[in-house]
Amino acid sequence: MRTLRLILAVLLLATPLLNAQGTVNHVTEGQPAPAQDAAQSQKEQTPPDEAFRITITFKTAEGGKTITQRTYTMVATSRSGSGIRDDSHVSVKTNPNTWQTMDIKTDVDIVQFHRTKTGDLYLDLRIFTENFVENPNAQEQNTMPIVRSHQYNVSPTLPIGKQVTVCSVVDAANDSKVDVQVLVQPLDAK
Repeated sequence: MRTLRLILAVLLLATPLLNAQGTVNHVTEGQPAPAQDAAQSQKEQTPPDEAFRITITFKTAEGGKTITQRTYTMVATSRSGSGIRDDSHVSVKTNPNTWQTMDIKTDVDIVQFHRTKTGDLYLDLRIFTENFVENPNAQEQNTMPIVRSHQYNVSPTLPIGKQVTVCSVVDAANDSKVDVQVLVQPLDAK
């Protein structure tokens, strides 16, 4: 009885091993296995990550004169988005004896980008800016400053190595204009 149990136990344990040896591997030498083939074709379809230096310039003009120019530079790859956060607190005189702290901010997010078939770069940008009207003639004396808030969603296709204005916003009431310019360069460009 004990030998019978031992024989049954050996057969039960040996069955999976015998089945594993009996499986036929249809891969011939020099050809990748189906799982490897699928992974390799996936790699061939996915272009390699390219790193780019993206420079964004905000030019603000009032009365036809450039009053501020802020430039931000970031590095991004096609698989990882990038962003800029520039938040500042500024004390502003609201009347002869009172100062108030106000926020100025510029936020830029690269939602998506990739190379086009022509070699240019498609960018999908989300931009939020909040700043002051700096023209003293645009507001009454002893009042709170005028705060401008703008949100842009722009999706240009840009040539690499050339600065392009992707958005221009005109505020006719305050005689001001904001230009958003973008320059895309390969990371190794000088």
